[in-house]
Amino acid sequence: MTGKEIESSYNGLLGNVKIGRFAAAIETLHLLIRQGISSESYYEVEAIEENYRNLLKYTYEGYADPKRNEILSSIAVSILALADELADHLLEDSSPWQKLARIRLNQEFGTDPLVIASKIDDIFFSHEVTELIEGESSHSSPVTDPIFKFIWLTREMKDYHLRLIRHVNQDDGVEWHEKCLVVSSLTLSALNYFDPQKLELLSEFVLKHQPQVYHRALVGFLLTLIKYNDRIAYYPALVKLIGDLSADEEICREAETIILQLLMAGETERITKEFEEEVLPDMKKMMPKLGDKLQLDNVVDEDPEGENPVWKEMIDEVPGLFEKIEKFSRMQMEGADVFMSTFAMLKRFDFFNEMKNWFIPFYHGHPALKEGSSEDAAIRIRLMEGLEKAFYICNSDKYSFGLNFKGIPPQQRSMIVTHFEAELEQMKELASEEEILDPTMISNAIFTQYIQDLYRFYKLYPQRGEFEDIFKQNLDYPKLFFLHKFSDQKVFSEQLATFYFSKDHWKEAVDLYSYLEELGNATSQLYQKLGYAWQKSGKWNEAYDAYRKAELFDTDRHWVVKKLALCSMKLNDFRQALIFIEEALELKPEDLNLHSQAGQCNLNLNEYSEAIRHYNQVRFFSPGNLKALRPIGYCHFILGELEKAAEAYQEILESTEDPGPYDLMNAGHVALCRGEKEKALGFYRASLNTHAISKKVFRDAFLEDQPYLIKNGIPEGEMPFILEYILIG
Repeated sequence: MTGKEIESSYNGLLGNVKIGRFAAAIETLHLLIRQGISSESYYEVEAIEENYRNLLKYTYEGYADPKRNEILSSIAVSILALADELADHLLEDSSPWQKLARIRLNQEFGTDPLVIASKIDDIFFSHEVTELIEGESSHSSPVTDPIFKFIWLTREMKDYHLRLIRHVNQDDGVEWHEKCLVVSSLTLSALNYFDPQKLELLSEFVLKHQPQVYHRALVGFLLTLIKYNDRIAYYPALVKLIGDLSADEEICREAETIILQLLMAGETERITKEFEEEVLPDMKKMMPKLGDKLQLDNVVDEDPEGENPVWKEMIDEVPGLFEKIEKFSRMQMEGADVFMSTFAMLKRFDFFNEMKNWFIPFYHGHPALKEGSSEDAAIRIRLMEGLEKAFYICNSDKYSFGLNFKGIPPQQRSMIVTHFEAELEQMKELASEEEILDPTMISNAIFTQYIQDLYRFYKLYPQRGEFEDIFKQNLDYPKLFFLHKFSDQKVFSEQLATFYFSKDHWKEAVDLYSYLEELGNATSQLYQKLGYAWQKSGKWNEAYDAYRKAELFDTDRHWVVKKLALCSMKLNDFRQALIFIEEALELKPEDLNLHSQAGQCNLNLNEYSEAIRHYNQVRFFSPGNLKALRPIGYCHFILGELEKAAEAYQEILESTEDPGPYDLMNAGHVALCRGEKEKALGFYRASLNTHAISKKVFRDAFLEDQPYLIKNGIPEGEMPFILEYILIG
């Protein structure tokens, strides 16, 4: 099997376990085992299969077993654990850098549990934690990186891992930035290979509540819960742990902040991705349609109001979301990550070749920032201390700034530091002193900085191809297990829905507003926004249904009815659209957009006199709107009112230096029917000479209008010759 086939089989197994198809999952285990894993795995899957077969047999025979669900969970855990192990070994060669790192780690620590435990004891009982985790004498100490990787590369936690990590957590002699580094390595380990003990360890750092360490631990804990959401329910101890943590209101509140910040951190990439994947509009069909020829969509804006202005007032009623976003915005810490591109080029220092350095909290005493000369030590210290206080720059970028500073000529350094300090003061002025000192604001800033550090690692680290990018996960927040414990589903779902809606992520907005509807929170505002999100997704039937539901509340009626009219037009139900338009016109008879839409509906229903009436309304209230003349002139032509048609097209052509091909063609039709053949030929040739349409498109459009030409007196038998004469040039 190829690597992709193995990944596909593994993902299929996970999906089958999720929906309870354990037999199919066990078949996949057999398939993976046949790819060359040791015989021990074969015996494991045989035992799993036997247990499952017995459970099915007893159930089939009618035996009631109160522990059936517990046994099923145990079987699921066994299947998943074995699948993780098999996939990890089978795919090892697809991550050569990690494989090499693991080999070197084994050479450093050995594989004998007793030897490993002894080495760890030597490390901590000799009080050399600082040198081993951070490196006191040299930031590239040969022992530093192995300690980080010793935790990160761990598949399943052993006793010596637990002792090591818990010792770091409890020992007050271990520096805070060293603990942060251990938490990050533990987070990467948990994301790389599932082990419930890793989540328990992260939760212990959370409960210790040491600033900076706590923030990283909570982010790591939640990222792990998000990634392994489908399997959490199989572990009673984890379910209990989540329940216990949910009793802490601060943790719950900050969990919501983290999720919002994860969304904002990924915003830049999502927007870029959407732009790159955006499907360009299909080429217009060669047979021109009425709307194309007359540019009906351009008479007035199709949807000039866009969002309901009433929503602007409703946004303030969404608890907490926009207060947070406003503060983040003022502090330049939104997830759009304004500094990502600025500092991306400064990640080429050797410092960033060492994996752990992407996760070190910035502190001015880091060895990598020290100067060889003390001549401008005061300037350097000013900069580094200023960077420590810069809440709007993430740690990784601070190191980029500091390392780059070392290469700047001494005479320029003072000027740069002075400028930077001035910028820092300006940023402080954006928030009041109370806000800067607000513990919630400080906490939010730390979360943001760390998430941006993670973002840079997954996007810029040289070996990033061997890591599953956590920012590319498709997250279905209403289905996240922990959120049902950590947050008020209605309130937080409204925050998420509002976030997605405000960022034009229509699919996600639809999902969340639909979820809120399921929760029984139906309101006019909800259905309006749901309809609008469907509309922006191009799903006109669904948008129509949502607007119909909004209509039942009898609020913002004019806006809703206009949307129903637009949907009906998009669904080609022009008669129904007219009914909605007439109702809306009763509420606002001067609405030019409605008159334009009514005229378009009349045109499509061949009601040309009515179409003229509505377009004349547009002309009356907006005399300068020449675009309404196109359908007016065309309707007069169809009705045989050639003088009026000629006047309309004369005004159109005189009012633009670059007339369109259909304006010229239609002017030619009118001239031809009035017997002005030379003038008509000039218009037709001019239409072709715009090069905006091909001869084939011209021919098709001409033939489409042939019935009206015949109706206006052009002999049917002469039509082919006239067309050939025009095209032959």
